[in-house]
Amino acid sequence: MTNPRSPEDSPDVEGRRNRLVELSESLPAVEVERAGALHLSMKVRKKIFAYYAYDHHGDGRIAVLCKAPPGEQAALVAENPGRYFVPPYVGAKGWIGFRIDGPRVNWREVKERLLIAHAMTAPNKPTGPRAGRR
Repeated sequence: MTNPRSPEDSPDVEGRRNRLVELSESLPAVEVERAGALHLSMKVRKKIFAYYAYDHHGDGRIAVLCKAPPGEQAALVAENPGRYFVPPYVGAKGWIGFRIDGPRVNWREVKERLLIAHAMTAPNKPTGPRAGRR
């Protein structure tokens, strides 16, 4: 995958951001919130499972950062270091970063990554005042 030189060179930044929000909000109980000037956080019941990162600390990338199963981060980065990376801060916890600023985005893969991260974060049981009542 050819990486652009700067986020401004990326194709359809707004459209891709909107598509990511749409995919995230299609998952159960998800809220998407601003996280800084240009970033977004994806939450399920107030727990973050993914971020949209735009040029985070000047790294030149537009990417999704999300939880990943144990061992997957290292495997993905080794397989395709131009696409996948260990994100700052959350990378030590096994999260994976993947670019969405190249010429094409595999939205099926993005959705799969979001589904996995969501499943790792969402509570197993309903919560709230009516939880457990029948």
